[in-house]
Amino acid sequence: MPATVWRIYWATWLFNLALIAVDLAWGAHAGLVARHDEIVRIVVRGLASLAVGALLLAISRLPRLRGTAREVFYRDAGACILWIVTLAAFTCGALVFQYLSLTLAAPDIASSLVAADAWLGIHWPTIYQTVRAYAWLDAVLGAAYQSTWIQMACVPFLLVVTRNVRDYAEFVVQFMIGTVLVLMIATPFPAESAFVHFNVQDPGTASTVSDYLAFRIDHVRTLSFAAAQGLVSFPSFHTVMAMLFAYAMRHVRRLFPIFIVLNTLMVISTPSHGGHYVVDVVAGVAVGVLAVWISRKVFARTASPAEVSTLAVGQT
Repeated sequence: MPATVWRIYWATWLFNLALIAVDLAWGAHAGLVARHDEIVRIVVRGLASLAVGALLLAISRLPRLRGTAREVFYRDAGACILWIVTLAAFTCGALVFQYLSLTLAAPDIASSLVAADAWLGIHWPTIYQTVRAYAWLDAVLGAAYQSTWIQMACVPFLLVVTRNVRDYAEFVVQFMIGTVLVLMIATPFPAESAFVHFNVQDPGTASTVSDYLAFRIDHVRTLSFAAAQGLVSFPSFHTVMAMLFAYAMRHVRRLFPIFIVLNTLMVISTPSHGGHYVVDVVAGVAVGVLAVWISRKVFARTASPAEVSTLAVGQT
C-alpha cells in the first residue's frame, strides 16, 4: 500500500482503540456483560489474521518475486487481510456501542417515522402484506436482504483478484464513516422496528430485534456476539451497506452491473424483510452518499499529487 494509505490504515486502528475504550468505560458503568470465551475467540482470530496478512506482505517483498504477478497477489492479499481485520475490530466495537446506546432509553421515534411514511402516502403494513402475498417476490427480496454476509466475504476476494485492493480500503473507511453517522443519529433518536410497532409475529420478524426492548425496558445487560442483533431502524444501515457494496465494485466492469442489481434489490427489501420504515431507507441513502463523499475527501487529502490524479480519473 502507498504510504498515504498506510497512514489511513493506522488511523482506523487509533479510532478502533478509542471506540473500544469508550465501550469498556461505558460498559462498566452500565453493567454490560459479554461472554469471556467469545471475546477470547475474537481476539485470537484477529491476531492470527494479522499475522497471516503480515506474512503475505513479507513474502511479497522476497527478491525472487520482484516484478512478478505473485508479488502483486501476495502484496494485495496481505493488505486486504489487514483491512479486513480492522473492519472486524470496528464492527465488534460498533456492535457493543449500539447495545450501550439502548441503555440510555432515549424517547422512541417510531410513531414519527410512521407519520413521515404516511405523509409520503406509504402504509408499511401494506408493503409487508403485498410482498408476502407473492411467494416468488418474497423469496427474491429475502435472498437479497440476506446476501449481506456473502457480499462481505466476496467483495474483498474479488477486489484482490482484480487488483483493486485500494477500493477495498476505501470501502472499509466508508463502512466506518457510515456506521458512525448511523450511530450518531440512532443513539439520540432510537426507533423500534416496524415488525414490533405493527406487531408482526411471523418467523424471522419481531424475534430478530427482541434485544431492543430487552435492553431498553427490561434492563438486560448480557451481550452475546454470536447472537447479536442489528437494532438500528433509522437510518437503515442495510441501505448504507447496499450502496457501499455496489460502489466498491465500480472498477470491476463485468461484475459491477450484477452488484448494482443485487444491491438495488437489497434496498427494496429493507422494509419487508428488515422491518424498516421507508423513511429509514431514504435516510440510509443520504448516509451512504455522505460516507462515500467524506471518504473520497480523506483519501484525496492524504494522497500525493500522482495519487490525486488517479483518484480524479476514478471519479470520472
